[in-house]
Amino acid sequence: MFPPSSLFLSAGLALLTGVASAAVPLDGLAANSPFMPAQSVNAAPVVAENAALEFRGFVSTREGLLFGIYDRTRNTGAWVRQGERGGEFNVVAYDAANEWVTVEYQGQKLTLSLPSARVGQAAPSAVPAPASNGAIPTVSSANPDEQRRLESVAAEVRRRRALRQSAVNNAPAPARPGGATP
Repeated sequence: MFPPSSLFLSAGLALLTGVASAAVPLDGLAANSPFMPAQSVNAAPVVAENAALEFRGFVSTREGLLFGIYDRTRNTGAWVRQGERGGEFNVVAYDAANEWVTVEYQGQKLTLSLPSARVGQAAPSAVPAPASNGAIPTVSSANPDEQRRLESVAAEVRRRRALRQSAVNNAPAPARPGGATP
């Protein structure tokens, strides 16, 4: 019969070899986390909202597509090809139908989409359109002193235009308002 210590030793060795052979490979553990839901082959990727990176656009060149990726945390951007590193990110895949780009960034895969165009309505212009007859538009909300000042400026502009026109035609110059001469 075997002594009890050798029995425990042989049982321990058998247990260790069994555990070692049934060990889970840790190579893909970060990419395939057991705590995250499994992605099926046909499932659409989840587009990262408010991510540190932003997909700004793409350009087709003779050498292939260039993707514009902007890093919001560093306020920098780069144009990179698929499989090419740009700073801390690497463009892994591009889905032309959905305009998504998959990027590896700090050990994570992010799916970024092109932002949709934002169309808004502009506020109406507060500047009045110029009159077709060359007259200067009046401001109705101005106080009476401001209204008189604007009228005198308009009269002076009309007088100077007439002087310029008379110099071209060699006609006598019109008198200044109030009877003064230039």
